[in-house]
Amino acid sequence: MATKDQFLTTREFAAQAKISTSTVTKMIKEGKIKAEKKSGKWQIDANQLNAEAVTAFNKPETAVANKKAAKPAEKKAAAEKPSPPKKDSAFAENKAASKTYSLSEFVAMTYLTEFGVKQWLKQGRLTGKQEAGGEWQIDAANLERPDVKHLVR
Repeated sequence: MATKDQFLTTREFAAQAKISTSTVTKMIKEGKIKAEKKSGKWQIDANQLNAEAVTAFNKPETAVANKKAAKPAEKKAAAEKPSPPKKDSAFAENKAASKTYSLSEFVAMTYLTEFGVKQWLKQGRLTGKQEAGGEWQIDAANLERPDVKHLVR
């Protein structure tokens, strides 16, 4: 059996292998790297730095392929999730003659700050209109949205 000096934590192993700690943990769970869990922490034998999975991961063509493979998966996951602001915008538009509040009124009714409300308006998380003078009029329907409802005073 090897001495303690020959074992590395996931952070130490990742630094020496030039990969992220999450990748090291993933490789351990997939069985690509042999490790033992002691006192709640992974202990990896230093000779695992030469493991096929680690050396293959660090090859330039593999590293590029790994990065490219991650991007379509992220795009696919984003495409599968419906966009809440669009649904809520449609909901707010369908609501007949919806009432609006000024920025200061809306802030007083919620635990949000003026800055936060402006950011949410710009991001599309809240619906409203900006008047010619620059004043925001926020739709009352926003108060019924699940992500805002719990912030109402």
